[in-house]
Amino acid sequence: MASGSPYQDSQSSTSFRESMDFIETAQYNTPSSLSPSGNLLENPLPRSWRQCHHPNGDVYFYNDDLRLITPDNIRNAQILEYVLDAREDHLQCLAGDPNLRRLPPDYELVISDVSDTVAVIRMYSRTAGEAYEWTEERGLIVKSRPHFWSYVAEFPSHHPTLPPNAEAEFSQALTDAKQAIIHGTIFPFSERQIDLIIARYRHISGA
Repeated sequence: MASGSPYQDSQSSTSFRESMDFIETAQYNTPSSLSPSGNLLENPLPRSWRQCHHPNGDVYFYNDDLRLITPDNIRNAQILEYVLDAREDHLQCLAGDPNLRRLPPDYELVISDVSDTVAVIRMYSRTAGEAYEWTEERGLIVKSRPHFWSYVAEFPSHHPTLPPNAEAEFSQALTDAKQAIIHGTIFPFSERQIDLIIARYRHISGA
């Protein structure tokens, strides 16, 4: 989706700021997903669903056929029904949006906090590197860049590869962040911490 789209989120960052946001997602708020204990593992996993494990220990579920992510316990039949009903309702809303054709074909739905009446529904595309939201008031909009990296950070384990250009953007973000700190910008990491990240990245990448 090209920059300057008529429904581009008005709060989108500048290109310099967006590159720094890549690093800031390391401080993302962990989702309220279930830990792999208690009743979570007692019920069978529904067909076509995979249980994914975040490196921090959180559990979430992914359906490749539906391109659907949820941290809610779909091993519970009622929760699964709520998730699928929320998906169906959301797709019906999207079907009437004039901007639907501009939504990339690989977009994934993130459905959480479901009940019989409400659900939190978000969308993002790995190929486009964008996050989306639909509301009755505004229709389909593109969210600011940090939202995309927030989704990648929250749900990193159901794809075997990084999003396109992720390494290049990460490397540029490190450079931009270090320069910003030198010029007095307050940042989640210190200059020394960023130097350690750069050193570790170069060691791993063989740069």
